[in-house]
Amino acid sequence: MSNQNDSNDHLPSEFLVYLHFYIKHHVGQYYEDFDYPNETLKYIHHKLKIFFLRVVGYEKPLRVAFLKYLSVKYKTFKPHYETVLLEACKEAKKLGINNVSVLELGVAGGNGIIALEKYKKSIESYLKIKIDIYGFDTGEGMPKSNLKEDLIFAFKPGQFKIDKDSIAKKTNSKIFYGDIKNTVGDFIKLNPNKICCILFDLDYYSSTKAFLDQVNTLKKYLLPRVLCYFDDLHVPEKYISSVNGVPLAINEFNSLNTNCKLGASVDHILDFKFPLAKSLIYVLHNFDNPDYNRFIGHAYGDDLSIKSKKINYSILDD
Repeated sequence: MSNQNDSNDHLPSEFLVYLHFYIKHHVGQYYEDFDYPNETLKYIHHKLKIFFLRVVGYEKPLRVAFLKYLSVKYKTFKPHYETVLLEACKEAKKLGINNVSVLELGVAGGNGIIALEKYKKSIESYLKIKIDIYGFDTGEGMPKSNLKEDLIFAFKPGQFKIDKDSIAKKTNSKIFYGDIKNTVGDFIKLNPNKICCILFDLDYYSSTKAFLDQVNTLKKYLLPRVLCYFDDLHVPEKYISSVNGVPLAINEFNSLNTNCKLGASVDHILDFKFPLAKSLIYVLHNFDNPDYNRFIGHAYGDDLSIKSKKINYSILDD
């Protein structure tokens, strides 16, 4: 025999079933049978219906969608770049490192590297750290590819071609032009400071793999943990999945390496640190780094008694 609480537990699902039935057999049938006076009104109705479904069915708060919209509309507004760079520099400071390198792989229009230079100024002032920014780009847009794993149905050769002269006038960062198989070596010749974060926007499986294949040659320049942002992990219209694109390159890298691994950032209800980027963040674990096991965490636990009322976490916590 079910009690009243049981019936209340089932009320939401029963209500949704009824709502679905009503929409399908009343509202839906009305729209299907409605005789539109012209094709324009029919088109407008279709667009409004799709908009309604997307808004109602959006699984995240609409404020998140609005923030994403702003980052798309205003090309140099990249809060995900700023917060990834900030957290990476904090990690370096905890290790006593005051000079770091940041890599952007795939410069294209230059909006990312311009944003990084803007954020660099405030972070350098705030953390008393020196940041060097390096960009990598073919210089000729997307390279030609015949690999099905490269999503060539979504990208075409020459797409996202960079305007070198324009970029040179707008940025002060060093940009390496050419095949990334060769330009990583050119970067190493500079004897750069420790790499604290890498921003991947190479689009192709093969290009991402080409960089990851050289990680072992970069190990002496990597922090114990390097924050990595991957721009092309979840793009529904490009049908990116574990069998193609960037996810495939990551999976292959992990299967081939034991002392260096890419791990997806674990979501946590108290983690406010990465707006617009939480599901796109990986950590490159450089297990061979002698400082990997060095304690740099918070000294939480100094007072965990039942009488303690101290809250050990804040939305602004470092």
